[in-house]
Amino acid sequence: MSLLARAVLGPRLRWQFDHWDEGRIDRHQQRRARRLVDDVARRSPWYRGLIRPGIPLAEVPLMDKATMMAEFDRINTAGLHRDELVAFRIAQEHDGGNETYPGGYSVGLSSGTSGNKVLTVLSARERDRYGALLWARNGLPRGLTRRRVLFALRANNPAFTSVTRFGVTLVHVDYFQGVDRLVELINAEELNVLAGPPSLLRLLADSHARIDHPIDAVISYAEELDPGTRDHIAGAFDAPVGEIYQGAEGMLAASCPAGRLHLNEDVALFEFEDAGDVLGSARRVVATDLYRTTQPFLRYRLGDLLEVGGRDCSCGSAFRLVERLHGRADAVLELRGASGGTVRLMPDYVRRAVDRASQDVIEYQAIQYSADLLEVRLLLAPGADRTGIEAEVRRNLAIWCGRAGGVVPRVDFTGCPPERNPRSGKLIRVRREFA
Repeated sequence: MSLLARAVLGPRLRWQFDHWDEGRIDRHQQRRARRLVDDVARRSPWYRGLIRPGIPLAEVPLMDKATMMAEFDRINTAGLHRDELVAFRIAQEHDGGNETYPGGYSVGLSSGTSGNKVLTVLSARERDRYGALLWARNGLPRGLTRRRVLFALRANNPAFTSVTRFGVTLVHVDYFQGVDRLVELINAEELNVLAGPPSLLRLLADSHARIDHPIDAVISYAEELDPGTRDHIAGAFDAPVGEIYQGAEGMLAASCPAGRLHLNEDVALFEFEDAGDVLGSARRVVATDLYRTTQPFLRYRLGDLLEVGGRDCSCGSAFRLVERLHGRADAVLELRGASGGTVRLMPDYVRRAVDRASQDVIEYQAIQYSADLLEVRLLLAPGADRTGIEAEVRRNLAIWCGRAGGVVPRVDFTGCPPERNPRSGKLIRVRREFA
């Protein structure tokens, strides 16, 4: 991030979050959307054949991950080629480098929660805007002056690197390193902020007694942060737990000073599709990044399910609240309907069934193999009543399935450890293994 972006754009993004009202948000989104559609319609070979300048955003065809990757060479506006960029990024990962691609482009190869890779490209200007957004809305307490951050990523690099800019030290580390090594690093580098996937943060929380100084804040990203895990981490470190919701399509939401997750409505426009949630209001997300044009994300259909609320938050921001991250659309359980047909059960209800069963559940994973079979893997605290906990999980699942109008599948409990996705390295607590 350039000094100008940090000094000017960062404070402006923070001011917008604090002071814009709903009307100003809407006017800004519509103005940016018109400008974006006009620009992409002229510059992108793919969109030039589909849309014309001046059409409403709602008339732009939906985009998905498969199309983005298949047609990348024609979608991007800089004449870049997918295979060359992928090869460049893979070489960077193997060598532990972080150079930009010729022309000043930063290249990412996100594995995504599902493990399907998505190529992302940012120009220098877009990279500055993203850096300023991350600086302005990173979920950290605003009064925290000392910021030495453990920044856990899937780096494919056994070494760690430390970067200090604008008073913030980021120590990048591969999150597949063992907890013992990470604790040593936290102590040696005197890191007071922990940032990483919740499954890793929970392991660090279980080892908090070995950390020889206070942890002032924790930031979660990359995986769904369920309430039980949040409470466990916050209690272990006696520190606030913030959250960043992002993906290849951008930084979509972040925690406010009150600890609630808000959509970044000044940089992205959101639409929502019905997801078949008969028990609540989970919706599938369609996002438009209002500023990226090198690789435009126009009406990009995400695989995530969100429950979005209103704009009433004690922090005072009018940006809409994310009440709950329900998981991914491809993780929704497909049940036999009690009256025939198929009934859908959102992943979050499965998580609630486990979370509410016992405080002795350390980690878990639910895998649906068919409409008639669900495996629940439970790792329990020493001395826990496994029989009683399994019975309570089974009872909770039956309640949720019944409320949805579905038939409870056979539930097999095992003590097998949860498996991370072999491609993304992320822990997906609820999975469906059939179409």
